[in-house]
Amino acid sequence: MKTMSKILVTGGTGLVGAHLLYYLTKDGYHPIAIKRTNSNILNVKKIFSYYSKDSATLFKKITWKECDILDVVTLNDIIKNSVEVYHCAALISFNNNDKNEMININTTGTANVIDLALKHNIKRLCYVSSIATLGPNNNLALDENCIWDWTNKSGYAISKHLAEMEVWRGFAEGLSGVIVNPSLIIGPGSWGSGIGTIINRGQSGFPFYPTGSCGVIDVRDLVEIMIKLMKTNISNERFIINSDHISYKKLMSIIAKVLNKKPPFIKLKPFIIKVFIALDIIWNKIRGKRIELSTDAVKYTTQEIRLNSKKINDSITHHYRNIETTLTQCINLFIQG
Repeated sequence: MKTMSKILVTGGTGLVGAHLLYYLTKDGYHPIAIKRTNSNILNVKKIFSYYSKDSATLFKKITWKECDILDVVTLNDIIKNSVEVYHCAALISFNNNDKNEMININTTGTANVIDLALKHNIKRLCYVSSIATLGPNNNLALDENCIWDWTNKSGYAISKHLAEMEVWRGFAEGLSGVIVNPSLIIGPGSWGSGIGTIINRGQSGFPFYPTGSCGVIDVRDLVEIMIKLMKTNISNERFIINSDHISYKKLMSIIAKVLNKKPPFIKLKPFIIKVFIALDIIWNKIRGKRIELSTDAVKYTTQEIRLNSKKINDSITHHYRNIETTLTQCINLFIQG
């Protein structure tokens, strides 16, 4: 067992957490992973099987602990036995009805992690934030110096910004670590959110596409970069993690092609997207279903988002995977079920 085996991963059953656990176990570590009572660790085992024939052996290296990061007493008992913390746990939603819950989990939960990391003199911490916390940059590519502003921010962005403030507080009080701000994460296994949601919608052969573009990063590149950063002496820094930019039309066209659907061909203007969202809200209210779309979707899918990755690329050496190949692999795994 490696000397730095007391590594704690919060959000171990999420897309980032599960892939991080795979790479840690593959590197010989025996990590501790936090899961909530109703979380599915079998999905983590399935994600492991995508990458290794010896996935069962690797999976057994994980010590699972049931804990909600809002449960300070239980969390204290887990963190006190850790040396490093990868804080990946978060509630992700662009439905503002979830705003208070996101602030509770993402912000208060992060404050708990930081307080206990300081209390128990944790050696290193890596916090997984989001590019949603970046402020505007006068039509230039966004970088780590783009200062947050409160204008038209989603509940999710607010919760992650406030969580980042807790991490910066930890750094100011002596905690060593880094913040990563990934773009849209591409990877298999979490089909109910993020890229999984886009792939799911692609099954319908929807003919419309939004006008914007986004940054994208392979989840394997993200977690490898996180591990590399934790092995450096870099501290009190944040890093945009992004490999490519892609239009939503191209992204949806790649998905449609692999799913044998007709690619989208009708451009959706912001006003039309708002109409679709209104209809979706009404339809789901009638059916008593959860509302997934919100007006935040208009902002995120109609903007041309450009990201500057110079800082991370100047700090560590990393060779990024081809994002179209990654996306195709991801969709094929989705098809396999």
